[in-house]
Amino acid sequence: MTGKLRRLSLAAAGGMLSLGAVLTTAGHVNAAPTATYYGTYEHRDGCVYLVTSSGTPYYLPGYTMGGNGGLYKQGGGFIAYPGWNIKANGTAYTSSGGTTLCTTWGTDHRIKATSIYSY
Repeated sequence: MTGKLRRLSLAAAGGMLSLGAVLTTAGHVNAAPTATYYGTYEHRDGCVYLVTSSGTPYYLPGYTMGGNGGLYKQGGGFIAYPGWNIKANGTAYTSSGGTTLCTTWGTDHRIKATSIYSY
């Protein structure tokens, strides 16, 4: 790879990281059937999670944390404060052998939710 091409590739990768893009390495992805998932809302390092009663954290892509620590729909719409019970309707995905900005090396659990409610 030439020096110019390498710099361009690194700049593009850095740009994706700064925009919140998901960076993954080779791994294996499993999808569960669409269902309702129950847990509590928690946030860590600016990322939002549904944590099940067994303690498994599921990252919630497409949802954000507000300045007050609350869970919000993208573009607004308050859902819950940390510690509140929530239910997410959607598909759970589990991948292994990779990393993203909101997970670490190892198993990555996420729920692509069509809706989330507090209860």
